[in-house]
Amino acid sequence: MKSASATALRVRPQAARTPQSIATRAKLVAIAERLFAERGIEGVSLSDINKAAGQRNKNATHYHFGSKQGLLQAILDKHVHGVSARRNQLLDEFEAQGGLGLPQVVRAFVYPVAEKLFDTDGGHHFIRFQAQLVATLTMDVHQLHASALKIAPVERLTAALRAATPHLAPPLMRQRAMLATVLLFDGLADHSRLLEQADLPSPQIDTELFIRNLEDCIIALFSAPVSPATAERLAAASAALPGSHLK
Repeated sequence: MKSASATALRVRPQAARTPQSIATRAKLVAIAERLFAERGIEGVSLSDINKAAGQRNKNATHYHFGSKQGLLQAILDKHVHGVSARRNQLLDEFEAQGGLGLPQVVRAFVYPVAEKLFDTDGGHHFIRFQAQLVATLTMDVHQLHASALKIAPVERLTAALRAATPHLAPPLMRQRAMLATVLLFDGLADHSRLLEQADLPSPQIDTELFIRNLEDCIIALFSAPVSPATAERLAAASAALPGSHLK
């Protein structure tokens, strides 16, 4: 993946060295992820974030992050490395227990993100924020688009998923992976809103039930057989490409 330009993501050295500047950056990130979650990334400006954070310097966010792109990256950096580490921990545990079948791979895919529902340091906001970036980042993972945003490596998870879905040709596996990612983040984002808005307890908003049901749905998504119509269209789409072979 290509990283954002040095200019876009440049942070002045003094902004990252003092306890005060570190605290200011953390506050700006927390305010930004909340506003992006509530209003949408396109609906929030750097000026909005400065005002909500009570910054007297109207250029504070630009000073600390260089640009809106740099601020988006800072929010990702706050969360995705922990998600990646937790995912690798689960994959290690499952491998030590005897292997990585589809249920184990899907659990490693789902749980590190779902656990953000219990993260009081912006976990709910991160899920809603990330849901807005799913298409861009997933296309980048599959080399269909070059994003300036950087995410943690997913090669290990992708390889495990390929091995667990031998019935799927690579293009179909990639499409289903994109669908699964959308279902994961949009589903968790909607569930987090239900938790905030519901007045009475209900099985529908039981979080453990929702996560387990979400896991079942994603396993079913990857397990579903390929229909004759889909196989026919895949062959036609493949034949139309240069070289006429599946990649």
